[in-house]
Amino acid sequence: MGVNREKAAGKFVSAVIGAGIIIWIYSAFSITKFPDLLIFSTLLLFLFITEYYPIPIWKGLSALSFPLLYTIELLYGWGIAIIVFGFMVGLVHALNHRPLRIVLFNPSQLLISFFGAVHLADLMLFPLKAEWSVIWYAETRMILIVVLYYVFNNLIVDAVLLIRPQAYPFKIWKIKTISESLVTLFSILYITLMFMLGSQNRGVVDVFSYIFFFSPLVAIALISSFIARLHQEQNRLKALYEISTTFNAHLPSKNWLKQAELPFLEFLGTDAVLLFLNDGHSWKKAYENGGFSVEQDVSPDFIRRVESNPVMHLFNKKNEDNAWAFSYFHHSIKSVMLAPLMAEDEVTGFLITGRTRVFSFSAVDTQSMATLVNQLAVAWKTKLLISEREKRVLLEERNRIAREIHDGIAQTLAGSVMQLETAQRVFSQKPERTKQLVAVSTEKLRGSLKELRESIYALRPYPTERIGLHHAIKTKIKSIKEESHNIQIKFQVRGAPRTLSTMVEKVIFDIFQESLQNVLKHAEATKADILLSYSNDQVFFRIKDDGKGFSLYESMIKAQAEPHYGILNMNEQSESLGASLHIDSAKGKGTEIKLQIPNLVSKEAF
Repeated sequence: MGVNREKAAGKFVSAVIGAGIIIWIYSAFSITKFPDLLIFSTLLLFLFITEYYPIPIWKGLSALSFPLLYTIELLYGWGIAIIVFGFMVGLVHALNHRPLRIVLFNPSQLLISFFGAVHLADLMLFPLKAEWSVIWYAETRMILIVVLYYVFNNLIVDAVLLIRPQAYPFKIWKIKTISESLVTLFSILYITLMFMLGSQNRGVVDVFSYIFFFSPLVAIALISSFIARLHQEQNRLKALYEISTTFNAHLPSKNWLKQAELPFLEFLGTDAVLLFLNDGHSWKKAYENGGFSVEQDVSPDFIRRVESNPVMHLFNKKNEDNAWAFSYFHHSIKSVMLAPLMAEDEVTGFLITGRTRVFSFSAVDTQSMATLVNQLAVAWKTKLLISEREKRVLLEERNRIAREIHDGIAQTLAGSVMQLETAQRVFSQKPERTKQLVAVSTEKLRGSLKELRESIYALRPYPTERIGLHHAIKTKIKSIKEESHNIQIKFQVRGAPRTLSTMVEKVIFDIFQESLQNVLKHAEATKADILLSYSNDQVFFRIKDDGKGFSLYESMIKAQAEPHYGILNMNEQSESLGASLHIDSAKGKGTEIKLQIPNLVSKEAF
């Protein structure tokens, strides 16, 4: 169905081009008056400027050239007006490196609209020409031509958009129509002003008169165009800033791109975008937007082509040789740009984007693509390094538990076995000695069993892994309240919660447990306030009590002499994440413990 509609749209465009060429040739034979060279050249120059520097309308652009076109028609007839208008529009599109189909279609639709508007207006007003005054007739004819011109022009554009398989909702049509209506109103007012000034007897109308009158029109076109371009660049910089800050906020989360609203389409100015990443083991689709993608896995042939030639690929039109680059998009995508993500001379991903128009990518687009790809490459490499660090920390934790089991429990079990074997040998000769050995072995086995249970518990999924950080903190607070501790505990979450990495949640929960345990055992506090805050720059955890406080210096000396799960351990855990731990306490002034974790290390790997 979509293919048939695409073909129908193509046939309609070809018909418009054919009709436009016929009208353009026919107009050459309809020239009856040859223009004044100086005035005509001035009008042509202004016409070119207004066409080359259109003002922004809706999602496209619209030129303020109609007052100039109508003036040429008024002075020299519609034949010359159509000839020069068609040539100028085609020249502007050619200078902008637009594809041949666009170079032919856009002038053709405008020529058809103007030709139809002029002849239909003259036909409708012919019976009134003799009855009306010259001024009223000219004004009415002008208004009718302007209105018909914009109606015909928009009907042709609407027909193309409706025939094509892409959606063309009423909301978009409404915005476009309102925008074009404003341009129509502006043209009517400007030409009306020309009639008003022309009706006054001000002497000879020479080239300076036209320069004076149309200079504001040209200035409006130039200024509006420059402002639009500056605004476009501002939006692109804003989009790039949003992308960069979003990377910092969501960078290595499990769904680091899918859960973030990244303005890729706004920055690139395209209709579809796909990002594929390699985590060192496999290729996966990490991000997609635009609604033109086709669900399929990364093919080995595609990866081979990208890795064998790791440069930016630009395909402005689909053919048999580059069909592989279009394979991830719907057939509506007519041009594609692809760029690899490079890290240490290795392809770690690729970004591919497309537009629904052929030959629609320019040098500026390739520069934007290169900028975005560089950002992505750095972000992806950083995320992989963070992931490797977290894996290393988890591995070190497992190795520590293994060493504790080997050096503690295993040695105790071996000693107990030897004592039981000794007891077995001396049982008949020294029953009291046997009883003593069994008792000692039993006590050691009980201790080993306790250590073994603790090690097994350490290897089990942490509470934060099972139920999440927030729920784990609330559950712990609830259990403390059920134990009838005479203390008020308040837990508050600020900002938009995000999914933190397993290691980060574990460190926060461990510091929370240790801090709260110290409050219950030593602080003699009546209340404790707990805060977990999420911001664009960091994740912040704080626990504050109104207890008796302590001397931080004395506690550090004690912790070094008797290492245990206390201040030193909390500090080591925070340092392992690249986070910072601050403890503020003094005797009689309570205690405040703050943990600040940068967003760059607060997420989980891909």
